[in-house]
Amino acid sequence: IFRILDLPEPQQGTEILSGDGLSIHLQDVHFGYDEEREVLKGITLDIPVGSFVSLVGESGSGKSTIAGLLSGKNRAFNGNICIGETYLQNISEKSLMEQVTVIRHNSYLFKGTVAENLRMAKEDATDEEMIAVLKKVNLWDFMTMQKGLKTELLEKASNLSGGQCQRLALARGLLHNSKIYIFDEATSNIDIESEELIMSVIHELARTKSVLLISHRLSNVVKSDCIYMLKDGVIAEQGHHELLMAQKGPYQKLFDYQNQLEQYGKVAGA
Repeated sequence: IFRILDLPEPQQGTEILSGDGLSIHLQDVHFGYDEEREVLKGITLDIPVGSFVSLVGESGSGKSTIAGLLSGKNRAFNGNICIGETYLQNISEKSLMEQVTVIRHNSYLFKGTVAENLRMAKEDATDEEMIAVLKKVNLWDFMTMQKGLKTELLEKASNLSGGQCQRLALARGLLHNSKIYIFDEATSNIDIESEELIMSVIHELARTKSVLLISHRLSNVVKSDCIYMLKDGVIAEQGHHELLMAQKGPYQKLFDYQNQLEQYGKVAGA
């Protein structure tokens, strides 16, 4: 343990991200968790300010790896990643955490009150600010039937439903008010009402923020400004939904396959 503690700290950047909005640009990015297997094999993509960009593809294609790179979790990459006008490796960790919010399908909620969980995103948040974001994710009415902002959560918020947990995590993310939002399978395994609400919030955010949605469910990305289809660590296709459907490539095949499954599920459920 002491040998590990004595290891030098990895070098961090010192530059601060600034500006009204922040775009993202990846140029020929390669990454692997070990030397034996490269996960990303030359990824180039853009996320302009005020745009809604989606990453889709089968499991293992590299979608969440890109989210890890942009949030600073994965750092040993080759190629260039720019946020705004600044190279990622030059950005301070504090500034990156302030400007990039990642909401995952399993975002952690802690034992304590709703207010304590929300204030992890903004320490000085007022009651009015917290109530506003809870209303935006349609949770405030439920909280008023409990103890409001003082509602106690069990470990991992196990006393809430899956959809309520995800909406609370979204409310916390909204309170953070960063310039970049990454949703990594944020609508996975929740009820249809929560899924529709989260997608509505994502579309609203994309008017002023840089938004990246990672989703296995292609029906959620139809309204994206640009969709990147990943396959085996490379971008197989890119463009808006209508263009990709017309190309009759991997995206169209996966979209039609999922649509058939959903229609079958509705018939079977009936």
